[in-house]
Amino acid sequence: MDFSQIFKKLTAKHCAFIGIFFWATAFVITKVVLKEVDAMSLGVLRYFFASIIVIFILIKKKIPFPNLKDIPAFIFAGFSGYAGYIVLFNIATVLSSPSTLSVINALAPAITAIIAYFMFNEKIKLIGWFAMGISFCGILVLTLWNGTLTINKGVLYMLLGCLLLSTYNISQRYLTKKYSSFSVSMYSLLIGGILLVIYSPHSIANIPNISSSSLILIIYMSIFPSIISYFFWTKAFELAKSTTEVTSFMFATPVIATILGMIILGDIPKLSTIIGGVIIISGMILFNKTK
Repeated sequence: MDFSQIFKKLTAKHCAFIGIFFWATAFVITKVVLKEVDAMSLGVLRYFFASIIVIFILIKKKIPFPNLKDIPAFIFAGFSGYAGYIVLFNIATVLSSPSTLSVINALAPAITAIIAYFMFNEKIKLIGWFAMGISFCGILVLTLWNGTLTINKGVLYMLLGCLLLSTYNISQRYLTKKYSSFSVSMYSLLIGGILLVIYSPHSIANIPNISSSSLILIIYMSIFPSIISYFFWTKAFELAKSTTEVTSFMFATPVIATILGMIILGDIPKLSTIIGGVIIISGMILFNKTK
């Protein structure tokens, strides 16, 4: 089987789905590993191992270093898509279920569109704003289900992470106009890993204290939901005609994450997740129809 020929035939939609599938597994696997490893250490170790792999790939492929003038853009991508996002994501995972967080993550297309609206003057139709209003109602269901005094902190952390991820999506459209998707994803990940290690170097010292089963899962997340997932995600942006052509696939994340959560964790979604999730996804589907 000639994988190079298969890869050349992949469309933006194929690449987006591959990225989303592996991404969805991280919602569940992270929950498993956090039973033993704290959120910060998990984030650092996940991208520490990924960065080591990326360094070998960059050397073997002889990928040229980005132009100095573009380094700030790569640092921003490394922070927004990796370092900052993963810390918020892991903290949120401690506080909420994979199904709930994956629903919140599906808001990224709308947040990306809002950022593009203010930064690039990309227009949003009136029905698009209405659709986002519907999804906002779903957020209120998730955050205030138990009463106005009981805020779901996990949802709030995931919202912040989703905001960072949306800015990362914007950066990918900019960087892939100058560099290949492979270069962008690899260097962004490497910079994200470096930022995490600088922020929490003591996390590396925790490796000997982690069980072999958890280490295997961390290495899995270093390869599949990190390197492979982000590569195909960035490749999708390179092939796509518009940003929403790719980000719309994030609607599949809650479905995949919920199914995996039920199978692996026995996690049955709460009524608030089901109702809020349906409202959010409905709003996002309507929003996508306006693009």
